[in-house]
Amino acid sequence: MKAILFFLFLFFGVYSCTFSQVLDVNNLKPNPEKEKKFSPYIEWMHGGKENFAAWKSANTLQYYKELWYYSESFYVKRNYFNEGVELNEEIIDISRFENQRKENEEVVVTLSGFKDVLVLLPASKLIYQLVK
Repeated sequence: MKAILFFLFLFFGVYSCTFSQVLDVNNLKPNPEKEKKFSPYIEWMHGGKENFAAWKSANTLQYYKELWYYSESFYVKRNYFNEGVELNEEIIDISRFENQRKENEEVVVTLSGFKDVLVLLPASKLIYQLVK
Protein backbone atom coordinates (compact mmCIF):
# COMPACT_ATOMS: atom_id res chain seq x y z
CA MET A 1 0.00 0.00 0.00
CA LYS A 2 2.83 2.41 0.85
CA ALA A 3 4.44 1.71 -2.51
CA ILE A 4 1.20 2.55 -4.33
CA LEU A 5 0.80 5.78 -2.37
CA PHE A 6 4.43 6.69 -3.08
CA PHE A 7 4.00 6.16 -6.83
CA LEU A 8 0.74 8.13 -6.87
CA PHE A 9 2.42 10.97 -4.97
CA LEU A 10 5.38 10.88 -7.36
CA PHE A 11 3.12 10.77 -10.45
CA PHE A 12 0.94 13.67 -9.35
CA GLY A 13 3.96 15.67 -8.22
CA VAL A 14 5.60 15.33 -11.65
CA TYR A 15 2.26 15.93 -13.40
CA SER A 16 1.56 19.12 -11.45
CA CYS A 17 5.08 20.47 -12.10
CA THR A 18 4.74 19.76 -15.82
CA PHE A 19 1.22 21.22 -15.87
CA SER A 20 2.35 24.44 -14.17
CA GLN A 21 5.18 24.83 -16.67
CA VAL A 22 2.72 24.40 -19.54
CA LEU A 23 0.46 27.04 -18.00
CA ASP A 24 3.36 29.48 -17.77
CA VAL A 25 4.22 29.02 -21.43
CA ASN A 26 0.60 29.19 -22.56
CA ASN A 27 0.11 32.45 -20.71
CA LEU A 28 2.97 34.25 -22.43
CA LYS A 29 1.77 37.66 -23.41
CA PRO A 30 4.27 39.60 -25.49
CA ASN A 31 5.03 43.16 -24.56
CA PRO A 32 3.96 45.13 -27.70
CA GLU A 33 7.08 47.30 -27.57
CA LYS A 34 9.40 44.30 -27.33
CA GLU A 35 7.40 42.46 -29.97
CA LYS A 36 7.98 45.35 -32.38
CA LYS A 37 11.71 45.38 -31.60
CA PHE A 38 12.42 41.66 -31.70
CA SER A 39 9.92 40.04 -34.08
CA PRO A 40 12.07 40.88 -37.15
CA TYR A 41 14.49 38.10 -36.12
CA ILE A 42 11.67 35.58 -35.94
CA GLU A 43 10.21 36.85 -39.21
CA TRP A 44 13.57 36.38 -40.93
CA MET A 45 13.99 32.89 -39.46
CA HIS A 46 10.59 31.82 -40.77
CA GLY A 47 10.76 32.87 -44.38
CA GLY A 48 10.45 36.64 -44.35
CA LYS A 49 7.37 38.82 -44.68
CA GLU A 50 5.63 36.64 -47.28
CA ASN A 51 5.65 33.48 -45.11
CA PHE A 52 5.73 34.91 -41.61
CA ALA A 53 2.07 35.80 -41.08
CA ALA A 54 0.92 32.29 -42.04
CA TRP A 55 3.60 30.67 -39.87
CA LYS A 56 2.75 32.90 -36.92
CA SER A 57 -0.99 32.15 -37.06
CA ALA A 58 -0.35 28.41 -37.37
CA ASN A 59 2.34 28.39 -34.64
CA THR A 60 1.24 31.03 -32.15
CA LEU A 61 2.66 29.30 -29.08
CA GLN A 62 6.00 28.70 -30.80
CA TYR A 63 6.05 32.35 -31.87
CA TYR A 64 5.53 33.48 -28.27
CA LYS A 65 8.32 31.17 -27.09
CA GLU A 66 10.74 32.47 -29.69
CA LEU A 67 9.74 36.06 -28.98
CA TRP A 68 10.41 35.44 -25.29
CA TYR A 69 13.84 34.04 -26.14
CA TYR A 70 14.82 37.02 -28.32
CA SER A 71 13.52 39.63 -25.88
CA GLU A 72 13.70 38.16 -22.37
CA SER A 73 16.60 35.69 -22.23
CA PHE A 74 18.99 38.58 -21.63
CA TYR A 75 19.00 42.15 -20.45
CA VAL A 76 21.13 45.20 -21.10
CA LYS A 77 23.09 46.61 -18.20
CA ARG A 78 23.45 50.32 -18.86
CA ASN A 79 26.59 52.39 -18.28
CA TYR A 80 28.80 49.43 -17.42
CA PHE A 81 31.70 51.43 -18.86
CA ASN A 82 32.24 55.19 -18.64
CA GLU A 83 32.96 55.55 -22.36
CA GLY A 84 31.22 54.27 -25.47
CA VAL A 85 28.00 54.32 -27.39
CA GLU A 86 24.65 53.38 -25.86
CA LEU A 87 23.58 49.90 -26.96
CA ASN A 88 20.29 49.73 -28.86
CA GLU A 89 18.90 46.37 -27.74
CA GLU A 90 16.86 45.84 -30.89
CA ILE A 91 20.04 45.33 -32.94
CA ILE A 92 20.91 42.28 -30.81
CA ASP A 93 20.52 38.80 -32.24
CA ILE A 94 20.98 37.07 -28.91
CA SER A 95 21.45 33.67 -30.54
CA ARG A 96 24.93 34.85 -31.63
CA PHE A 97 26.00 34.75 -27.98
CA GLU A 98 24.35 31.47 -27.03
CA ASN A 99 27.68 29.64 -26.90
CA GLN A 100 28.67 31.87 -23.96
CA ARG A 101 25.57 31.16 -21.86
CA LYS A 102 26.22 29.19 -18.66
CA GLU A 103 23.88 26.74 -16.99
CA ASN A 104 23.52 28.36 -13.57
CA GLU A 105 24.99 31.85 -13.66
CA GLU A 106 24.55 35.06 -15.59
CA VAL A 107 27.21 35.94 -18.16
CA VAL A 108 28.28 39.50 -18.98
CA VAL A 109 29.02 40.00 -22.68
CA THR A 110 30.97 43.11 -23.61
CA LEU A 111 30.69 44.58 -27.07
CA SER A 112 33.54 46.71 -28.34
CA GLY A 113 32.70 50.42 -28.54
CA PHE A 114 29.60 50.23 -26.34
CA LYS A 115 29.30 51.48 -22.78
CA ASP A 116 26.48 49.02 -22.08
CA VAL A 117 26.81 45.23 -21.82
CA LEU A 118 24.54 42.26 -22.43
CA VAL A 119 23.77 39.99 -19.51
CA LEU A 120 22.70 36.48 -20.49
CA LEU A 121 20.32 34.75 -18.12
CA PRO A 122 21.44 31.30 -16.99
CA ALA A 123 20.20 28.41 -19.14
CA SER A 124 18.44 27.01 -16.07
CA LYS A 125 16.21 30.14 -16.00
CA LEU A 126 15.14 29.99 -19.64
CA ILE A 127 11.62 28.91 -20.51
CA TYR A 128 12.68 28.46 -24.13
CA GLN A 129 16.00 28.10 -25.91
CA LEU A 130 16.62 27.94 -29.64
CA VAL A 131 17.71 24.56 -30.92
CA LYS A 132 20.37 24.88 -33.59
